[in-house]
Amino acid sequence: MATFTCRVQFLDDTDPFNSTNFPEPTRPPLYTFREDIPLINQIAGAHRLLKAPHKPDDCALQLSHNGSYLDLESTLAEQKDELEGFQEDGGRGKKHSIILRSQLSVR
Repeated sequence: MATFTCRVQFLDDTDPFNSTNFPEPTRPPLYTFREDIPLINQIAGAHRLLKAPHKPDDCALQLSHNGSYLDLESTLAEQKDELEGFQEDGGRGKKHSIILRSQLSVR
């Protein structure tokens, strides 16, 4: 059972007139994903931890280091290419996170 622990945040893009586009919370908590379970089955746990304003069924997961979205129907193990460079610091002192936000079709 392989796991992937990372910081998680949410972006409140549920309101199109909201002027803040900064991921919250400012001190993101750690969340552990299982690499062998589809993300659709794990997103509710991250949603609960963050107490995000999104509807759980309308959520997507975006990588902060490159802006790409993860496929919720797939496992993290199947998306290793997308995660390349995620856990590297990049020299800027910035830790990367997975951002919970509204699906593009809902926005």
